[in-house]
Amino acid sequence: MMYLASPRASVRLTPREREVLALVAVGTSNKGIARQLQVSPNTVKFHIAAILDKLDAATRAEAVAAALRSGELSL
Repeated sequence: MMYLASPRASVRLTPREREVLALVAVGTSNKGIARQLQVSPNTVKFHIAAILDKLDAATRAEAVAAALRSGELSL
């Protein structure tokens, strides 16, 4: 019997997504992330939406936990 990995299991976050997620993990707001990375708040929202989708997470906290478990993020 052959088992296929879920498509999300092999999805990797981009370096920028990891950077955004690391800031989320320490409690930085979208506005704070935007200021720190010198991008617009809409860009931050786009990155967070992509992160949530890739990690199949409903919340920022779930995304951080999933990334820590998978090794995508280390604190």
